[in-house]
Amino acid sequence: MVVRIILFFIFANLGGAETVQYGGGIFLDAQDARNAGMGGYSISIAGGRNPAMLIHVQEPAIYFSSKDKFAGLSRVSSVSYLHYGMKQGNQSPIYISIVNRSVENIFDTRSAWLDNGNSTPEIGEINYYNIKDISQNELGLKVAFFRRYNSFVLGSCLKPTYTSLADYSAWGISGDIAALVQLFEKKMDITIRVEDIISINKWSTGRNETIIPLITAGGQIQLASLLLGIEMGSHAMGNSPLNYNAGFEFHQQDEIVIFRGGISHNHLFSVGIGLNLKMIQIDYAYLHPPKNSPFEPSQIVSVGIFLEKLDWTRGKITP
Repeated sequence: MVVRIILFFIFANLGGAETVQYGGGIFLDAQDARNAGMGGYSISIAGGRNPAMLIHVQEPAIYFSSKDKFAGLSRVSSVSYLHYGMKQGNQSPIYISIVNRSVENIFDTRSAWLDNGNSTPEIGEINYYNIKDISQNELGLKVAFFRRYNSFVLGSCLKPTYTSLADYSAWGISGDIAALVQLFEKKMDITIRVEDIISINKWSTGRNETIIPLITAGGQIQLASLLLGIEMGSHAMGNSPLNYNAGFEFHQQDEIVIFRGGISHNHLFSVGIGLNLKMIQIDYAYLHPPKNSPFEPSQIVSVGIFLEKLDWTRGKITP
């Protein structure tokens, strides 16, 4: 019933919506340090963009992530809960994540130009005292789940959002769908996903927007201690550029330290390191911008707490 109401709301507003190529970036920015350290490849659902990756979930967990984007120009934080359940003998995990992205100290120049009537900005027409600072804040919720059919996995997620920018605000919702096939005794995954397959963003001004879906295909393979992953895609309409993310993760069995690296279409390179402490995993990623970019590097720190191992430890500790 809830899904039908959501779909009715989306379709009722799609009629007069304007199609935009970019949007929903809050969830892309919410990648955790593990995903980002591998060049942005979606290796896991925790901070990732592929709901079919829920197939690799083994236990419940809580995740925290903080991103310092472009040396403080923007900040992204998230807290997530991964529920691991079994239904009729099959995996039935649910992933819930709350994301916040903020940009402070944006110059608002709308009132600075005092036009003399010729509609041409001139130096003498600019009143710098009318330039004010505004901020943009976004809040997003992601709920992901999947169904398994033998070696075939179908994942999906819903993503409601709220945006405030200066005097304006917007409510939105979108959905993703992904398919995954496991091969060679589950050592290889082949996947395809469609992000924002259906979406609507409704502004307080009365403007409605819908995002062009992003179609991405890729896969990963486990070679002993080395995991390799790559994915490529583009928006379904227009002359959109090719997006790609590729990376590796090196983790020897029973070792604490994990090494990562990767490249992508919007970063020259990324590197990462993780500490697997059994009950807790701590990850860090450094993202270096392209050579011609005016922005500074970004950094991400993430922490995962594995609840099943935590409960087992508590049972071993006695007064």
